[in-house]
Amino acid sequence: MKSVKIGKVKALELIKNSDGKVFGVKFLKKDGSVRTMCARLKVKKNIKGVGMRYDPKELGYLTVFDMNAIDKDGSKGAYRQMDPRTVKHLSLEGQEYEVK
Repeated sequence: MKSVKIGKVKALELIKNSDGKVFGVKFLKKDGSVRTMCARLKVKKNIKGVGMRYDPKELGYLTVFDMNAIDKDGSKGAYRQMDPRTVKHLSLEGQEYEVK
């Protein structure tokens, strides 16, 4: 399947409207390396009600659940911060997107 070229705003819109469905994403981390994730939104696993020390939205980040990461307690799945401004590739519902 050929990938469709989209902009970063459209990519963020697709991710936010994914309604908890699994999506694949490649983006640049803060250190410049590429991270590939199989992630989803709206996950409530391991939420303790304490909250974070900062608001990721203020920094422009999106909190996602990386389904393949290993959490501190050794269980599969962990929360990650993703910068939607650095997304390079997105796959959602069988469609591949190249983000420009």
